[in-house]
Amino acid sequence: MVVHAYTPEDQGQVEVRCYVDSERLIIEVADEGGGIGSRHGGPGIGHGLAMVGAVVQALDVSPGPDGGGTVVTMAFGSVAAPAAPPGLETLCALALETVADASCVDLVQAGVLRRVAAEVADDPALSSWLRAAVPPAKPGTATWSSLRKGGANLVVHDPSVPRSPGGTGERLNLTWWVSVALEKPDGTPNALWGFGGRAGGRPVPAEDVLRHLAEAAHGDLAQPAERAILRGRLVSAAANASRG
Repeated sequence: MVVHAYTPEDQGQVEVRCYVDSERLIIEVADEGGGIGSRHGGPGIGHGLAMVGAVVQALDVSPGPDGGGTVVTMAFGSVAAPAAPPGLETLCALALETVADASCVDLVQAGVLRRVAAEVADDPALSSWLRAAVPPAKPGTATWSSLRKGGANLVVHDPSVPRSPGGTGERLNLTWWVSVALEKPDGTPNALWGFGGRAGGRPVPAEDVLRHLAEAAHGDLAQPAERAILRGRLVSAAANASRG
């Protein structure tokens, strides 16, 4: 926040408050700046919040009390290992079978993404790396933007824009990525299914593929029947695209 809160021309304070709540340590960091976004003159927001998200029990990033600035609240305590609802981990295989070269599934837990599955086609070493990689934290990322908007969201890499060093895009040499926000029955975020194409691999998905994914995001893809329906639609869309 010291880097992102204020521009080089601005000055302001960053306040830190710590307290204990039951068995958790709560740390709040607040500023009165313009919010967390892309670093001025840099490729992105860096890895700080992603690393925080990997170790905290809960993470919340919100505007200040009067609507200005940013407040980051971190709760540190024991974190139970996430368990994907049976079936969600198979979405990686579904993506690789039909439209993608790499895929991962992250559960939404207390404002933090927890990775539960990942796979890269024909590359066990990169599959292991992707499973262990830290999911992105929410501010300023296309991933969390997808959770806010819902549905399926496509990002195509612009080669003229530098990637975050050591990030998933650079490590996998991705040319595009789709984030599908999966919902719980009450409509709140449940998980994020991501998949993409590598250089020389699968092409950017067609519009009907994205439409099928957006519709499926409102269902329960942990259920075999719903996954089978989606698979059929993706295979059909791919066949239509090849004929066209």
